[in-house]
Amino acid sequence: MFDSKVKRTLKCMMIGSLIYNIFLIIVSAIVFILISKNKNFNNNETLIYIFKNEISVLIGFVCSIIGLYSMAASLSKAISSNDEKYAKNHIALMRTIRLIVFCVLLIVIINENVFGISGGIMFALAVLGIKAGAYLVPIVEKHLL
Repeated sequence: MFDSKVKRTLKCMMIGSLIYNIFLIIVSAIVFILISKNKNFNNNETLIYIFKNEISVLIGFVCSIIGLYSMAASLSKAISSNDEKYAKNHIALMRTIRLIVFCVLLIVIINENVFGISGGIMFALAVLGIKAGAYLVPIVEKHLL
């Protein structure tokens, strides 16, 4: 479905997104430990608070990987169609579907019974791993592949 260059770039973006999300998990754990100390949580409440936010990051990471693959597939399909009108419509449709799915997941995660506002923020930051992955492609290609 993808040529070798697209596969390599997609792999680099996924690795870059993984690096970003690992960094996000470490930094957020430190920040949430500090926040929980200021709120005088006991140890169980602190662990639950951190766990919920780290799960939000992992869900966001999975969504970013799925989003990357979806973008690559829709671009590949649009390019191979050789029809400009179809390509524009297809890319717009897929972008809209991804945005709707992201918004629905964000609303579910922000629900106070699930993860809360901080979980929603962590989810959104994790999904931004797509951007971080794109910026890290040259570094990943040079040092890891």
